[in-house]
Amino acid sequence: MERSVANPMSPFPWASKGAEPIQLLFLLVFIIGSFSNPDEIAAQEGCEFVYPSGDLTIVTLAGGNRITYVGTPHMLCSDGVEIWADSSISYAATGLDHLIGNIRFLDDAGELRADEARYFSEQGRLQASGNVFVQDTLEGFTIENGSLVYLRPTDFREEAEITVSITDDLSRPRAILLMTSEDAPLANPESEEVLEVSEEDSLDIPYTVEGDRIFLRGGSYFYSVGDVMIERDSILAFADSVEYDGDEETVHLEGSAKVEGSNYNLVGKTIDMVLEANSLNTIAAHEEAILNGEDLTITSPEIRLYMDDGLLNRLVALSPLNGNENPSSSSVPQPVAVGEDFELTADSLDISLPDEVLEEIFAAGQARSVSSARDSLNVDLLPEIAKSDWLEGDTVIVTFESNAPAPSEGGAVTDTGDPDYRIEKIIARVGARSLYRLIPSDTAALPGIDAPAIHYVLGDEITIIMNEGEADQLEVQGRTRGFHLEPLPLSNPDSLAVDSTTAIDTITAVKPNTIYEAGSVISSASSIRRNNQGPEPIRSQTSANLAILHTWRRM
Repeated sequence: MERSVANPMSPFPWASKGAEPIQLLFLLVFIIGSFSNPDEIAAQEGCEFVYPSGDLTIVTLAGGNRITYVGTPHMLCSDGVEIWADSSISYAATGLDHLIGNIRFLDDAGELRADEARYFSEQGRLQASGNVFVQDTLEGFTIENGSLVYLRPTDFREEAEITVSITDDLSRPRAILLMTSEDAPLANPESEEVLEVSEEDSLDIPYTVEGDRIFLRGGSYFYSVGDVMIERDSILAFADSVEYDGDEETVHLEGSAKVEGSNYNLVGKTIDMVLEANSLNTIAAHEEAILNGEDLTITSPEIRLYMDDGLLNRLVALSPLNGNENPSSSSVPQPVAVGEDFELTADSLDISLPDEVLEEIFAAGQARSVSSARDSLNVDLLPEIAKSDWLEGDTVIVTFESNAPAPSEGGAVTDTGDPDYRIEKIIARVGARSLYRLIPSDTAALPGIDAPAIHYVLGDEITIIMNEGEADQLEVQGRTRGFHLEPLPLSNPDSLAVDSTTAIDTITAVKPNTIYEAGSVISSASSIRRNNQGPEPIRSQTSANLAILHTWRRM
């Protein structure tokens, strides 16, 4: 084994006259031995130690392999790479430089810092660990923590690739990615005028990504796995894995996916986020999707959010479709929207939320609206069909009005804890029918103790107009039928013992006080019992209607 040692008194020993043999030996060993084969010098990277590199030691092993030790190396490479470190060990046989302590690796893309690194110059491969930090000035991203593998662009690799993984001490990598919009305002080519751009518009909004492993390729693709978290402006996203495709401007979240906005949380097995001109455009959750808002909760096989200037503007919940454009199976659950005192189900729900303010819900296909606002009227003996107010039709439209509290005397708004909206109107179309509970006409009846009266109506279109959360007016269009039932007095010992075999005959024989025929009917809560239009009896043929007859009687 042969050992050569540079003059320890000189900070740059191979630049002095006395060190000329060492200079020649070093350049020969380093350029030819450490980094490339002699016949590949022109095609591969060449690096050299420059001022203010420290001491140099070269060790020749059996077989001619050489190892070069340098203190405080400063290296320049022909491809523009510049390296600093506390010390380095170069292996001629493998073209490996082992860098130790306070490492700075600079190229035309940016800078990398770490405690330890291994650089394979022929492959353009850098491995770094310990307090890793990367600043890419070309693509506009930074990376910190984790163990890093950096593959530089070469003749056989068009784009740079970076993989950062969690370390043994569980230090998770974190990346801040800047995705540049291609729609930035441009100067007028026929004049010297440059369009003014506000500071907010000129700055792209960064994405912060944290996961057990992050992979980046160029500036248009990244993939992360292992409890991934993404933050962008007011949006937080979580998933088992996340994939970003800059060409398509999409972010795909896979496994336990979740997106948190300022006023909502959206979860699903998978979630797709679509960007347009660097702004979030659409968020779609698939399979067992749930959206929790401040005043509304939605469950559906699929939920889509449509954004406008970063705010939720529209929401669509729907069931998967088959080739006939119908829900694929009766076993597929319908979308359900649940509010403070109502529940709405249908094959699809289209919800309008301009500026994130609930305005309208359009429910299409087997739509049903159920209200629990008057549950105080319920008693234990009520059948299930009469335990809520409900409205059904092929289509149900619910409109809302603001329920914001009035300002106090000092001008401040007091938070009452009530929802920010209240139902203004409900419309059912095509095969519409509704059931509404009322306080009995018997003045001695006690709500919640005595059974309520029941008002049931069918028509082509039914509109319920609300007032302060209560049904105030009922409008029925087209061929109309219905009846009003009052509870039997509890003092009558036979009131709950109606013979089910004669129930249908009884309903046809007794003239109800509210039966509607063809035409348009408008009823209010105060006039329901006074409406005595010509009879058109409804023959009950379901067990639910029979259960009603055990509790109520026709008036």
